[in-house]
Amino acid sequence: MPGVIDQKERLRCPNISCGFIFWNNPVPVVAIVVETRQGVILAHNKLAPKGVFSIMTGFLEADESPESAARRETLEELGLIGRATTFLGVYSFKRANQIILAYHIIADGEIQLNEELDEFIIVGKEKLAGWNETGKFEIEEWLNKLKVLA
Repeated sequence: MPGVIDQKERLRCPNISCGFIFWNNPVPVVAIVVETRQGVILAHNKLAPKGVFSIMTGFLEADESPESAARRETLEELGLIGRATTFLGVYSFKRANQIILAYHIIADGEIQLNEELDEFIIVGKEKLAGWNETGKFEIEEWLNKLKVLA
């Protein structure tokens, strides 16, 4: 049943004694720019439209730090071990009601896609400038940080 709570329309249990309120808070998600010696890995999720490649993403587990989640997702989705992890920034992804915690991971190993992914490409840094697929904000932030360090 809708009702105004904290000056905003929210769903709540119709039984006042129940006390349940659906706050609809954003969900924290990690996004990872995974770099190997060959370049940055972009993958195609089986549920995405054909030809749409993106950086890795995943939900945080309970009691897991965002940095640990980024390393875990890199291992789970690509089969790669992260050897260096750098925080890139926090972004609002309103369309999916998510807060993105972005990381850059330098990884080693042989790519082994998990069951969510069916294809990957490796792209050089120089080809990522102006990239406009999913994850653009993380890619741009990472490239901008590289310019500052150069």
